[in-house]
Amino acid sequence: MLLSFLHFGAAAQDMNYLRRSIGTLAGPGFGGRGYVANSRDKAARFIARNFSEMELQSFTPGYYQDYAFDVNTFPARVELKMGKRQLQPGADFIVDAGSSSYQTSGKVKIDRINLDKIDDSADWEKQKARFKASEVYQLRHADSLCKKLKIRMHELAAQLPKGCYIIPQASKLIWTVATETIPATICYVADTSLPGGRKVEVNVQQKLLRSAPSKNVIGYIPGTEVPDSFIVFTAHYDHLGKMGSKTVFPGANDNASGTAFNLALARHFREHPQRYTLVFIAFSGEEAGLLGSRYFVGHPVFPLEKIKCLVNIDLMGDATDGITVVNAVQQQQDFNLLNRINAGQKYLPQIKSRDNAANSDHYPFTQAGVPAIFIYANGGKGHYHDVFDKPKELSLNKVPAVFQLLTEFVQLKSKGL
Repeated sequence: MLLSFLHFGAAAQDMNYLRRSIGTLAGPGFGGRGYVANSRDKAARFIARNFSEMELQSFTPGYYQDYAFDVNTFPARVELKMGKRQLQPGADFIVDAGSSSYQTSGKVKIDRINLDKIDDSADWEKQKARFKASEVYQLRHADSLCKKLKIRMHELAAQLPKGCYIIPQASKLIWTVATETIPATICYVADTSLPGGRKVEVNVQQKLLRSAPSKNVIGYIPGTEVPDSFIVFTAHYDHLGKMGSKTVFPGANDNASGTAFNLALARHFREHPQRYTLVFIAFSGEEAGLLGSRYFVGHPVFPLEKIKCLVNIDLMGDATDGITVVNAVQQQQDFNLLNRINAGQKYLPQIKSRDNAANSDHYPFTQAGVPAIFIYANGGKGHYHDVFDKPKELSLNKVPAVFQLLTEFVQLKSKGL
């Protein structure tokens, strides 16, 4: 009974630490951990400071692995007024992440174009030739044109010539990160927010950062018996940052939750070292195309062939409906071990299996032959890549159970099971 009580108390402390870390990483002071005002660097320092306080060891000076990449940013004004209504960035509209700068001189008339009338690529080329950089166009039925041309919306956006385009969108507004700039300036406006009127004012200020510095943060706990074999936990700490000087995409679920989860695991295992060395990596550049993990795989700070198992954690804010394991088909032994633990302890309602996918930082490792899985939680309100993904929206329901599941998984893996 005493042991159970002590175990419960330790788990509660881990979860309190996890929730506080989410609140910090997704808080207003961290600016969405993106590329405006170098807010991702503030997050990297926070993680490194926690590693240092835990007395984790480091493969590199200060726990950092430095690299760089180009990224398109919106550090100042992102404004759109249609008719008499000033639309709210993030809630009513988003700009395409690759957009160039654009500013109208006062109010201008919107030229509405029905793209549903375009039948093929030849018609599309003719229409593009008619666009003028000085005009603002509202492109109706852009999704229908994408289907006809068999391309995605971001590919259509990249084809548009210099100028400003407003594209109504029926689906959820989901922002992203671009590493290059397209000629056009594109505003995706929610159908429900699209006002009437034929006049528009646009002011989008963009800046392409060349070779923007970024950091992976890496710490480890030496193994007690087999220190040259590794179990690795990873999570990306970067998010989308700011779209303009005021609009923040906090990224509480994606992926302050996974980063905080890994910090809590490191804190736990610092007091409970295992036979194998445990490595904890916080990647940057995930939202820009898995760039941090790709860089690490190309420049490993310890031998990749010595990794017994890598577990990538993303979207860990609510596990009400259990978890999904990506790459479970290929890593059947680890998937079976997770299910065997769960069957005995009844931690989660279900553990779903999914084939491999290039959807998070496990993927570059799988391409290099490393046994890796990606775990994400199933549950919550569905906020993703939007301005509503805030700490208060996360229930953390059954996240302690996932924590227990993975600590037991590590203990068994470290015994060679």
